[in-house]
Amino acid sequence: MRIKIIGRWINDKSLRCDACLELERLVQLALIELGVKDISIEQCISEEEYKSYGVMVTPVLVINGVARMAGKVPPKEMLKDS
Repeated sequence: MRIKIIGRWINDKSLRCDACLELERLVQLALIELGVKDISIEQCISEEEYKSYGVMVTPVLVINGVARMAGKVPPKEMLKDS
């Protein structure tokens, strides 16, 4: 499983907002509670990658290459169902 959190890109720089950081924290907690190990949360590495997801609002949660949620930080329980 590959998990990625995408924040904003401006002038070829990744900007990690509070919502992105909170989403990452909740995803980590959900993985721990589900007993999932050896999965790291990746970050978007380029503006081209950012654009490839068609990001309109951030943060974006990408699981196995598919954008699953965007523009909100859902409750941890909802993340477990994703």
